[in-house]
Amino acid sequence: MGKFLVNFNRVAINFMATLYLNSVNKKIFKYLLYFSLITILPNASFSEINVSKIKNKVYVLNIHGKRFFLNEDTNIRSGDYLSTREEPATIVFQDNTKLCFSSNSSLKVSKNKNQIYFDFKKGSILFSINKKSYEQYNLNFFLYNLENIKDIIILSKKNNLEITNFKNNLSIIHKDDVNKISLSSFTILELTNNGKVSKKKLLDTSRFSKKILKDCKVKLPKTSKNKNKNFNLQYGCISQNGKLVCGNKHN
Repeated sequence: MGKFLVNFNRVAINFMATLYLNSVNKKIFKYLLYFSLITILPNASFSEINVSKIKNKVYVLNIHGKRFFLNEDTNIRSGDYLSTREEPATIVFQDNTKLCFSSNSSLKVSKNKNQIYFDFKKGSILFSINKKSYEQYNLNFFLYNLENIKDIIILSKKNNLEITNFKNNLSIIHKDDVNKISLSSFTILELTNNGKVSKKKLLDTSRFSKKILKDCKVKLPKTSKNKNKNFNLQYGCISQNGKLVCGNKHN
């Protein structure tokens, strides 16, 4: 009888210990699951851009090699490659920032928290950035970049690269150079393959407007004839003896 009681007590103690460990393990599992969700979910949102509206087809190639069409139910993820084919297209984000693609245009998107980077590849794209957005938008194009852009910028690449600036003054940074290229409002900057830099005043937007959808067309403010006379001066830069020499010249 005594041995039976001893064995019974041992079984009871082992059973209680097992229950206790199971309950502890369940609590530990719950805590681990909770903290995992806290860690994973924000990181997912930090690497995505919410889309509110799309016009025409936008082709997506993601980092896993999957191809699909972008729609309002599909967020843009960091690493996505966006492009158009025969038709222009428009994407509107939830912060009312708008991207207007001409046909056969493309860019790559990267995002880290509130930092969004657009790597321009080809074609013509209008970037209309919401000034009140909590996101910080940056443009990379070949060896140059623009940081924390606001308002409207157009990038076009055919033979040469053109940056069309509308309202805000810009500073364009070369990745391998400490010098910056200043670009005033309503000005077009042209960068050639051989390193030449030239600027001219933006007098007309019809050349670009023909390539994009109607809801992306941009109107220029009215200017007097006296002001237009000054537009005949064109700013340009050339390389002389290894140095960049800049100045105004008549067209």
